[in-house]
Amino acid sequence: MRLLSNLFLFLFVVAVFLAGLLFLLGNPDPVTLELFITDWQPSAALGQMLLAFLFGGLLVGVIMGFLAAGVVRRRRGRGAR
Repeated sequence: MRLLSNLFLFLFVVAVFLAGLLFLLGNPDPVTLELFITDWQPSAALGQMLLAFLFGGLLVGVIMGFLAAGVVRRRRGRGAR
């Protein structure tokens, strides 16, 4: 059962990767990001910007999840003593 679960997880990750790649290739129009703090305006394809923000948000979410799990694990460890 665990092997089947890992296989489905792997297939899901590959499908998401391929969907992101198709999205990236399908949106080649350059877009500028207007930053109000500075005069620098980065320009990139729309697909690149959206995927970069998506992966950045996923990374921040995973890190916050690990931090929250660590806090819960520490609190449970203190209460058991």
